[in-house]
Amino acid sequence: METKRVMTLIGKEQAVIGKTFRLYSIPNECRQCKLFNICVARLRPGRVYRIAEVKHVGLPQPNKCLLTGEDMVPIIAEELPIVIPIPTKLFIEGVVITYVKSLITCNDARKYLPNEEVLKEGTKVRIVKETGRVRCNNENYILAEVIPLD
Repeated sequence: METKRVMTLIGKEQAVIGKTFRLYSIPNECRQCKLFNICVARLRPGRVYRIAEVKHVGLPQPNKCLLTGEDMVPIIAEELPIVIPIPTKLFIEGVVITYVKSLITCNDARKYLPNEEVLKEGTKVRIVKETGRVRCNNENYILAEVIPLD
């Protein structure tokens, strides 16, 4: 499975290989920080990332986060797939489709619909694999892991 990898910064205490994190939003303090472009600017709000590598750099004075006060260290993070409901007739593993927000009305499938911040309508996504199935108003959906290609 191909995953998008991005170099970013994280607090030294959180920099553990295999640990996952989600960026819910970008605080104003971050936008004013001198590290913004090499830190959270590279991440997408709402997406989940797993730490793949921690880079150890011998800087004499590590930079501190304006929010937490922690020393920041560079990491390589992999963006994890998003699970969305896809109509059964559109599901083909490995295929790239354009995400269209479905008009799902039942709660079993609706809870898997990502908000606009996580996945915008019209975004191309690669279908990775099936994780489950759900039936909604006489329609079958496959819960699929997808990787956004934005």
